[in-house]
Amino acid sequence: MKKRLVMTLIPVVGAMAAPAAMAASLNIYGVAHGSLDASDDGVNSDTYIASNSSRLGFSGDHDMGNGLTAIYQFETGVDLTGAGTNDGNGGSVHSTGQVLTGARDAFVGASGGFGTVKLGRVGGLNQWLYDINYFADQVGDLGNIWGASGVPGRVSSSISYSSPDISGFNGTLIYAPEEGVTNMDNTILKINYAMDALKVGLGHATVGTGTSNDQSALALTGSYDFGSFDVILGFQSDGDMGGVVGADADSITFGARADVGAGAVKLQVTTIDPEGNNNDATQFAIGYDHPVSDAATLNVAYASTDNDSGAMYGANNYGHGDSIGAAAAGQDPSSFSIGFVYAFNASVK
Repeated sequence: MKKRLVMTLIPVVGAMAAPAAMAASLNIYGVAHGSLDASDDGVNSDTYIASNSSRLGFSGDHDMGNGLTAIYQFETGVDLTGAGTNDGNGGSVHSTGQVLTGARDAFVGASGGFGTVKLGRVGGLNQWLYDINYFADQVGDLGNIWGASGVPGRVSSSISYSSPDISGFNGTLIYAPEEGVTNMDNTILKINYAMDALKVGLGHATVGTGTSNDQSALALTGSYDFGSFDVILGFQSDGDMGGVVGADADSITFGARADVGAGAVKLQVTTIDPEGNNNDATQFAIGYDHPVSDAATLNVAYASTDNDSGAMYGANNYGHGDSIGAAAAGQDPSSFSIGFVYAFNASVK
C-alpha cells in the first residue's frame, strides 16, 4: 500500500516541481583578458605579462510569482598569470599561484514593476566611469585619472535601488552604512537618460572618510553614436578628497572612435587640474580593437601620462594587472600593450 502510494505521488510531485524549476535560470559567464605590455615608469622600463580584470561569474533569476523575480550574482576576479600580483580587480597583492582573486559585483535582490533592489557589492564610481571609457581594463583606462579621487569603484555592504525606465530616464541610489565606524557611510546616486543615439549620465557620490568632512564627487557624462563613428565627453569634479578641506580637482575627458575595416580605431584624452600648483596631469591613449570572432578580440593600445612636477598619475594602473605608476612626482609613465580578450556566456534553464 505504501509502495503504491509513493509510486502514485512521484509523478504528482514532479509535475508540481517542474514549473518552479523551469522558472529558475543560471548564467555562467566570464572574461579572460591577457596582454603583453612594455611599460615605463619614467625612469625604468620593463616587459610584463598581465591579467587585466579577468573574471568568472554566476548570475540568474527565479520567478517568484505576483510579478516578483529573485535575482543574484556572484563574481570573482581571476588572475590568468598565477603570478601572485595585482590582476586589475581592485585587490592588493595576492599569494603566488592563486587563481581566484578579489570580489567583484556580488548581490542578491528582487525586481518587479517597482524597479530592482539589491543587497551586496555593486558599482560605485563604476556607475559612470564606464559610460565613457574606450580603454576599459586596458592601458589608458579613464580610471587612472578619475579613480585616483578615492571614490570606490565598487561599494561593499550596500543596499541599492534602481528605478524602471520612464521615458528614457532611469536612476540608481546606493547606500552603504557606517557599520560601526563613524563617518564612513557612502551614498551614490546615478541618473541616466537615453534617446536614440544620445546617452547622458549624471552621477553624485558622498563618501565617508572617517573625519567630519565627507568626500564628494559630481560627474556628467555623454556619448553620441553616429553609426560608424561615435564620440564621448565627460566631466568629474572631486571635493575634499580624503576628507581634507580644499583638496579639490576637476577633470575633463573626451574621445572618439571610428570603424576601420573589421575593427575600430579609438582615441581618448583626459586632463585633471587639482587645487595647488604643479599638480596637473594629462593622459593620452590611442588604440585599435579587432574582433577575431563574436567572442574574441585582439587589441593594441598605447598610453602615456604627462605629469606636472608635483603629480604622479599612472598610465595603466586601473583595471590593468601588473600595473606601474610614475616612479616619482613629475615623471611621465607610458605603456604599450598587445592584448587578447575572450568572453563567454552560457545559460542553463
